[in-house]
Amino acid sequence: MVMITKIVVVLRNCVTSKKISVSAVLLGSVFISAYHWGLFANVLAQDIKGKEPIAIASTTPIPKSLLKWEKPDLTIILTAQQHGYLLPCGCSRPQVGGLERRYNFIQALKTNGWNLTALDLGDLPQKQGPVSLPNEQGLIKYRYAMNAQKKIGYSVVGFGEYETAMPLFNALAEFALNEPTPRVVAANLLDREKEFPDQVSAWQKVDIKGSGIKLGVTGVVSPNVAEKIKDPRVKFGPSKVALDSVLKEMTQENIQLKVLLYQGVLNRSPKGEPATEALKAAQSYPEFQILMCLSEEDEPSSNPININHDNKKQSLIIRMGTKGKYVGVLGVYKTGDPIQPFKFRYIIEQMSEDYMTTESAKKNHPVMELMESYSKELKNENYLSRFGQARHSVQVSAPESNPVYVGSEKCKKCHEGAYDVWKKSTHSHAYQTLVDAKEPSLRHYDPECIVCHTVGFGYQSGFSTFEKTPNLTNVGCESCHGPSSEHVKKPNDETWLKLINPWKASPDENPAAKESRLGKIDQSCQKCHDIDNDVTWTNKGFERKWPKVAHPSPASE
Repeated sequence: MVMITKIVVVLRNCVTSKKISVSAVLLGSVFISAYHWGLFANVLAQDIKGKEPIAIASTTPIPKSLLKWEKPDLTIILTAQQHGYLLPCGCSRPQVGGLERRYNFIQALKTNGWNLTALDLGDLPQKQGPVSLPNEQGLIKYRYAMNAQKKIGYSVVGFGEYETAMPLFNALAEFALNEPTPRVVAANLLDREKEFPDQVSAWQKVDIKGSGIKLGVTGVVSPNVAEKIKDPRVKFGPSKVALDSVLKEMTQENIQLKVLLYQGVLNRSPKGEPATEALKAAQSYPEFQILMCLSEEDEPSSNPININHDNKKQSLIIRMGTKGKYVGVLGVYKTGDPIQPFKFRYIIEQMSEDYMTTESAKKNHPVMELMESYSKELKNENYLSRFGQARHSVQVSAPESNPVYVGSEKCKKCHEGAYDVWKKSTHSHAYQTLVDAKEPSLRHYDPECIVCHTVGFGYQSGFSTFEKTPNLTNVGCESCHGPSSEHVKKPNDETWLKLINPWKASPDENPAAKESRLGKIDQSCQKCHDIDNDVTWTNKGFERKWPKVAHPSPASE
């Protein structure tokens, strides 16, 4: 059970705002929430005496969720499974996640004298672009994510199925080939020295100045994840052999705190059967006080799993969810007990709008500068031209006719009522929102944004650039109906009417059929209005928004 206590602290000269950033947490009314303090037997500190109180700088306060903590001897920031999400797209609010906010969060701790490092489990890149786009931006996004982690202060990162899909050789060449930090680890990767020289280590010793703790971090890839990896250059040996060797080396180096980045899920065994995956690793290796493994859920648990060993040692298994929406904060406290030398305090913190960058902190912000460089590189390297043009389902259905996109203005003559509905909607100026976007700018050169703000990008005859296809900017009629040149030529042809309007209501439609039809429209909308890009789509978003854009033809339907 997690007890949630809220304390209202009223400061003089309060300033209220709809946005509260890291550097404004102490301005206005602050709700201090002592939450996510799970009670993990004896391993989590409940009342640690004699520790130095946190020194809260007036200009850079620590996050509100940590104000009640005693300052740890060492703080470890834990993240995992980012899946290519560099920053919130900005299409709706309030979105969560992003490397910029993570930087702000960690900087607040550093500024207040916390000794810390950050570790990432891996699966940093994406395997596929949005709306089924090919993964042309996967490598560049991985490089910028790794560079951001370096600036944030990460020391070690693992890898798994997502990195190897790049493939791994390309992913490592984007960063690890030239950058030693953060260090990529995988103890059971075979032929490391031959295939990936100086790019992947079995484990990494991490020195955190002022902590007085010798930290060692290793990683392994589970058999189930290894089976999904098709790259013939990437092979993995038994975890036991690798971890036995690593632990021997860690002992020789007098490593006190040992962390295992386990690229596998918690457990795949039926209830009552012997444990597998991360749970088995935790039970088999009590030497690792902390294990982080893959989440099968998007949202992380606020409570780690506590493992009690026969030798009275204890360890924690932590899962962080996906897409970088949360960070785990692990406070490490020295106890002086040789059996259990550390106690831990743990919370998860959502990377919400609380951690947006304030105006005064934007100049020379390292991660914001990286994101701006990313946008500029997409423009300068003409990423819009890198995406091939597939055949739309309408084009596949009528290959002999070769229908093409014509633009929404062509629809106005016959469908004036529907056109007026569209023109009054936000769809009609979707492209301009990318042109106007800041922080970063140049979003209209980002294919992963363009695909949901234009007509037919990625399809034959669809949007390519503003200069070549200005009639296909914005979310237009053919974004949903498909390329309609043949319908323009033959407006009464039943074949084309059915192809471009499969969701048209039948005259005798009953309530069940209507519900099914609207459900299919909803699913089509969610290709762009997904849970990450449009957070307002939840809680009956389609029911609220569809009436604003519905345009039956004729209007009497």
